[in-house]
Amino acid sequence: MAMTDAEAWHQFKIFQQTHETRYAKKWYQLIRKQAKVVADHLLQHGADKTVLMINLLIREDDTSKLLRSLYRNVGSAWAQIESGNIEQYTKSWNQPVRMKFFGFDSVWEGLLDIFFAAKGGEKITSITDTTRRWLISLIQRGREQELGPEQIARSMTSDKAIPLARARVISRTETVAAANFGGVTAARQSKLKMNKRWVNARDSRVRELHRDGGSGVGGEVVPLDQPFSNGLMHPGDPNGSAKQVIQCRCVASMRPVRDENGMPVLN
Repeated sequence: MAMTDAEAWHQFKIFQQTHETRYAKKWYQLIRKQAKVVADHLLQHGADKTVLMINLLIREDDTSKLLRSLYRNVGSAWAQIESGNIEQYTKSWNQPVRMKFFGFDSVWEGLLDIFFAAKGGEKITSITDTTRRWLISLIQRGREQELGPEQIARSMTSDKAIPLARARVISRTETVAAANFGGVTAARQSKLKMNKRWVNARDSRVRELHRDGGSGVGGEVVPLDQPFSNGLMHPGDPNGSAKQVIQCRCVASMRPVRDENGMPVLN
């Protein structure tokens, strides 16, 4: 028997919030570390040289390493859960399906390489550039207020609010995206014909675009390899606009297709 939307959301909520909390701490630590690097350079070389060197001081490599870790761990973990869901759905069928264990391996690493070559680079650049712009804005503001290097540097290392807010947004957005990427991947690995159902958070904070009924995509069911009516392959799809993906909490729930005799339909 397939999960209800409420059951699917509850399962995803527990999983996603756990990983969101874990990675929010990591993003916060990275942004604070980057701020300190720029502050130290400012004290030694001044504001003008620091602005010129900002691309070298705030490197995309650090962002890439953390984002890949997030996708590797969150994506493969949810893929394993979704594999279990798919197997559970078919237990009452005339021919139940046995899913293989889906963990992190060379196949998953290859999928990540393809993803980051196609879309991950844009995420990395966007996250890194936002940090650079924030730090440059502090330098510019300090100059306007005629602050010295020590005061500007202190504004970078003492500001905890912006790094914390950014860390939460990045962590929520990317853990949802990574988990859904993993869920779709697990469904493809099943070798079954699959549908996917857009399930939202079922509360007042769900954006209009993702609500059930009306112009929202909530509750919509489409074949696995077709996009939902909003153009996204899954919640958090990097091809989606900011208004569709930033801080989205939705999940694509995988649903195996069966024929009129209760048999699984192979792809």
